[in-house]
Amino acid sequence: MAIILKKTQRVKPGTSKENMESAEKKWYPVQHTLEQMDESAVAAQVADETTLNPAEALMAIRQLRKVVLRALLDGKSVKLGDWGSFQVRLSTEGADTKEALTAGNVKQVRINFQPGSEMKAALQKATFVWGESIVKGSSTSGGGSSDSGSTDSGNGGGTGSNPL
Repeated sequence: MAIILKKTQRVKPGTSKENMESAEKKWYPVQHTLEQMDESAVAAQVADETTLNPAEALMAIRQLRKVVLRALLDGKSVKLGDWGSFQVRLSTEGADTKEALTAGNVKQVRINFQPGSEMKAALQKATFVWGESIVKGSSTSGGGSSDSGSTDSGNGGGTGSNPL
């Protein structure tokens, strides 16, 4: 298992819109998702690793979703052990006076997930592979040419490198 990277050229983050055209561009590694697992695929994997059958695992996942959503809508945060916590985050618009402030000033409601210590630690052990090496059939080459400017012990950012 490895996180797939692709090479993307862009201007330095924070560059103003007025300076975008003339700004210096640099190359950045960006995470590339090959596919998205749906809840049925997750349930099938849960079933493979537990005594649940796929239908029971799917029902448990759907019930967890309902319980978490209900708690969030009740103004609670939800902590799932060392996995992490879910909370509601609001995007709001200010009002000139306290009296003018209404619930209408809430413009968007978002769900925020804050990973717990166990999940954070597991993510720090991630390995990376360049997406182009998967296409070429080699997951250890690191992808790209020899002038990639890599400074990670000469392996070009292939499997096993963790710049974090």
